[in-house]
Amino acid sequence: MHSAELTAGRRFLLVLEPGEDLLAEITAFCTREGIGSALMPVLFGAFRSVRLIGAEGAPADPELPLPESIEVTYVEGTAQGSVARGPEGDVRVHVHAAVGRKDQGALAYAGHVLDARVHYTTEVLVEEVLEPPFRSVPVQASFGIPCLRFE
Repeated sequence: MHSAELTAGRRFLLVLEPGEDLLAEITAFCTREGIGSALMPVLFGAFRSVRLIGAEGAPADPELPLPESIEVTYVEGTAQGSVARGPEGDVRVHVHAAVGRKDQGALAYAGHVLDARVHYTTEVLVEEVLEPPFRSVPVQASFGIPCLRFE
């Protein structure tokens, strides 16, 4: 386990519009505002589509990262995430969501978000972290998946 006491910075509320790309908008906002470390404890809204890491059937080895994704459409849900700098200093947005299909009795899907398009509206609370800086780095014990680390 890794832990750190956080020094909070600015807080922003983003309101995304229909058709906007969730991850691209958050990335562009953080880049424009100079935010390299942040938490997103509140993220909710309606989406035309969400692509999550997932599979329709059982994976051959449940320990390995899934190379597959699923797309669900016309959903509403909630999510949380973080923002960190990658090895090259680029802004990386990491979001996990739980969304429900409106046409299937709110049948739920959950996982790591690869892509999401806003339907009606989506609201995101971005809480900047001044210290310590967050880094998203590949971790061998996690099969090379980028994980959050502190500088």
